[in-house]
Amino acid sequence: NVLLLTIDTWRADALGVGSGKVATPNLDRLAALGTRYDFAHADAVVTLPSHASILTGLHPFGHGIRENAGFRLAEGTPTLAALLRGAGMATGAFIGAFALDSRFGLNAGFDVYDERYGQSKANAGFMVPERRADAVVGAALRWIAAQDRPWFAWVHVYDPHAPYRPPAPFNTEYATRPYYGEVAYTDSVLGPLFDAARD
Repeated sequence: NVLLLTIDTWRADALGVGSGKVATPNLDRLAALGTRYDFAHADAVVTLPSHASILTGLHPFGHGIRENAGFRLAEGTPTLAALLRGAGMATGAFIGAFALDSRFGLNAGFDVYDERYGQSKANAGFMVPERRADAVVGAALRWIAAQDRPWFAWVHVYDPHAPYRPPAPFNTEYATRPYYGEVAYTDSVLGPLFDAARD
């Protein structure tokens, strides 16, 4: 089984490991069990081109996606999901925000592309239709539990992206630092996902 977890706008200094600014026990546990890189670069600083690079292994000039809108992954571009599905794995993607909507082509190779993030009346700034991490992870866990063969699950959570509105109790625990509240909340819902992948 393969689990790919991507988290929008999670800064390197917002991990419990090494910073102590915010509690992230689930990611800290993952870091302790695996390899943690202290120095890394993304191919792009925006969601869609960065994820296109992750899923294709190509730089933006290779896959052609330069921004979060106005671009689509060309049909037939090899993706990790298509490779793994071709090898007999079940493939499912669970998306947290419109920036990775299937209309942009990243659904290529996925049996399931769950993008039920609803609608938003927001039309300015960083506000895009999104759903909370617990809903994304819940959908992924239900799909994983139903699989009877090896699986590849891509789970994308949009928290902690602006605007910062952590749910209780993180909204009060991090009242003066709502970004960290979003980080702590997101980490809190990842434990069952890591358990499912390990099991």
